[in-house]
Amino acid sequence: MSNTNNKLLIENIYTNIIRSSRNKSFFLDFRVDDSVEGRFDIIILHSFMIFNFFIHINDKKSQLPQLLFDHMFTDIENNLRELGYGDIAVNKRMKQFIKAFYSRITNYSKSISELNELGDDTLLKETILRNIYKDKKIDDRCIDFWRNYIINNLEYINARTLKENLDNFFMFKINSNYGK
Repeated sequence: MSNTNNKLLIENIYTNIIRSSRNKSFFLDFRVDDSVEGRFDIIILHSFMIFNFFIHINDKKSQLPQLLFDHMFTDIENNLRELGYGDIAVNKRMKQFIKAFYSRITNYSKSISELNELGDDTLLKETILRNIYKDKKIDDRCIDFWRNYIINNLEYINARTLKENLDNFFMFKINSNYGK
């Protein structure tokens, strides 16, 4: 695949992540804070599901996860600059965002491993509460929605081939009934 094709593919995958992450139901029905941090957490969650696919298929050669990461953080940096942040503030915020990204990816990965290996979703629910809701008291219905959303989307994405996922830019199954 050429660099131009890779760039277009990554842009389309990232656009799908952003479009999926902006689902109004996440913020209205499932009470995610409609803030920079809240939107960031939902973007990272969707990104995790794609990165998890590459782990699932054990593809260590693909450049796509790194290209997606680079594109995502370039976009975040550009958005901070558009919001009026200066160089020093952008650098500080980017370090925070990158550290948060790796922490969340690690936490989601551990919780999915525990679910797969032990059939225990406790860590996944705790991870959702900590990452998406910042440990605020939240209705169990919201936690259950995200638990089911993550599991169903991981199953959906992981059941497809790389080509199938690339052809639809890693489409997500969005269903507000997951938590009901």
